Amino acid sequence: MTLLETLAFPVLFIWFVGLLLTFFRRDLEPHWKFFFFLVFCFYLVQFFPEFWLGVTRWKENPKGEVLQWISAMGNSIYVFLFFLWPLVLIRIYYSASNNLSKTLIPALAYGTVLYWALFFLWTLYSKEFNEWLHQIFANK
Repeated sequence: MTLLETLAFPVLFIWFVGLLLTFFRRDLEPHWKFFFFLVFCFYLVQFFPEFWLGVTRWKENPKGEVLQWISAMGNSIYVFLFFLWPLVLIRIYYSASNNLSKTLIPALAYGTVLYWALFFLWTLYSKEFNEWLHQIFANK
């Protein structure tokens, strides 16, 4: 199963919740809300087969699906950081405001180091951590 197949259902579900919350914002203009809805619909149609597979897996084994989501989120953050770092470095160079650089640099640097530390602990103690997760989710 690919990363996209694993994460399509939880990402689109969270996106739907966020979309509903933006509909209740009074300070957003209606055309932006409509645009957000169109973007969501585009991705829902684009990834509907993966989304529907996630729904059926969730119905069959919700606890096992949550375990797959946890693992897939770690992998997706790894890929996201791979794409994010070069874009942020270019953005920092072209930034006219020093405030953006002063907030973005530490947030991205500390976030990456935290991810690497958690990833290192995951690889070092993956057997124990997986057993602990299975005790929590699978055996209850």
